[in-house]
Order: sequence, then C-alpha cells, then structure tokens
Amino acid sequence: MSVEFNENVGVAAGTVWASLSESGQASATKLAEATGLDRNDVQRAIGWLAREGKISVERKGKNEFFTLSE
Repeated sequence: MSVEFNENVGVAAGTVWASLSESGQASATKLAEATGLDRNDVQRAIGWLAREGKISVERKGKNEFFTLSE
C-alpha cells in the first residue's frame, strides 16, 4: 500500500469518527450519506477505527450499526 492510500484512509477515518461523534449510531450507508465519502472509503475507515478499538458494531437483523467505543 502506498503512503498516499494510508493517508486517505486515515483522513476518511477521521471524517467517519467526527460524524459518529456528532450523530451517534449510524449504518455504513448513512455514514456515506452524512460524510460524502463513497461506500468503499467508509468501509476502509470503519476497519481503521475498529483496528484502533475506537468503534463498535451492533447487528440489528441484517443491518450493522456503528458507534464510537466508550
């Protein structure tokens, strides 16, 4: 992976974190709508935040919802 790719994912992670901080729980689709990021970038950002232990996921039926970890 290139440094530029990692930087872009890091920026997307910050954007997703800020959205969750402001709005609380959201699905990946809602995060994409709220942030203007495409769905792939949202998924990468979620992975980044999950690896850092900053996000948690809750399944409701077939849907997943993300919140910031406490």
